[in-house]
Amino acid sequence: MFHMSRLRASKGIRRYVQGIEPGTVFTPAELIRERLGSSQAIRQALCRLAADGVIRHLAKGYYDVPRINAQIGALSPSVEAIVAAHARKTGGIIERPALDAVNKLGLTTQVVAKPVYRTNLFSRDLRIAGQRIRLRTVGPQALARTDEPAELVIDALQSLGKQRISQADIQTLRDFVREHRLGPKLRKSAKRAPIWMLPYIDALLVKA
Repeated sequence: MFHMSRLRASKGIRRYVQGIEPGTVFTPAELIRERLGSSQAIRQALCRLAADGVIRHLAKGYYDVPRINAQIGALSPSVEAIVAAHARKTGGIIERPALDAVNKLGLTTQVVAKPVYRTNLFSRDLRIAGQRIRLRTVGPQALARTDEPAELVIDALQSLGKQRISQADIQTLRDFVREHRLGPKLRKSAKRAPIWMLPYIDALLVKA
């Protein structure tokens, strides 16, 4: 009877995994929530599926259904897929507007290859499938904010970092602040900015 129960669980897990869209990262916790079996049965089934090449083991507690390129083979999971899986696993909130702001405001920097995500979880670095993803704790107000232009400016400075802000970046942001008449809103948004950022914000407000 136990053997039959385990066999049914294994088949259910296989069907569930085969229904996952390629490129999706997932964790055993998701299968447990679906009542597909005990944690031990799920771990064993996932090990077999990984051995069969149906899924890929990325790191402890993380798997994916890899996307396949005809020339290259299995592709690496995206950062977004990993972050989404971590959020589902932990129940936390994870946002990336600080990274998006650099692109939205037309700033050219290599720092976008090292994303920093805002979260209500503990700060940590995720290292999964060769990706380093930095999670940094922020307060509820920072997570609740919207993509207002003044907030994008703060996020862009945060993403660039104190040591990487160039004069060209300052000029681009100053033009953006001036074009959208963001002086008053930027001063208000500056209240949530770290101390190191205040001189840069002052520079943006010159003639804004």
